[in-house]
Amino acid sequence: MSARARMSSKGQIVVPKSIRLAHGWSEGTELEFVESGKGVTLKAVEALDPRFPPMTMEEFLKLRIRIDRPFPTDGEIEETLVTEAARRFDATRR
Repeated sequence: MSARARMSSKGQIVVPKSIRLAHGWSEGTELEFVESGKGVTLKAVEALDPRFPPMTMEEFLKLRIRIDRPFPTDGEIEETLVTEAARRFDATRR
């Protein structure tokens, strides 16, 4: 598919409706112009989830939870599970 557009005196280009519909682009879609040896390619920039803003590796590492004790053994885990299961079972029988 191809289409044509004309640049305004302000440098604005209207992306033809057929192209917008084919690519699912709507108002507010951020587009990136990528230069190559043969011309310019236009592509949509993937929207970032606002819940997960970009961060550096250093910022990410600061968010890690630090565990300053040894991990529980398999026996300790099993003991905790058995104790908790018994507590919950007894609570439902009352």
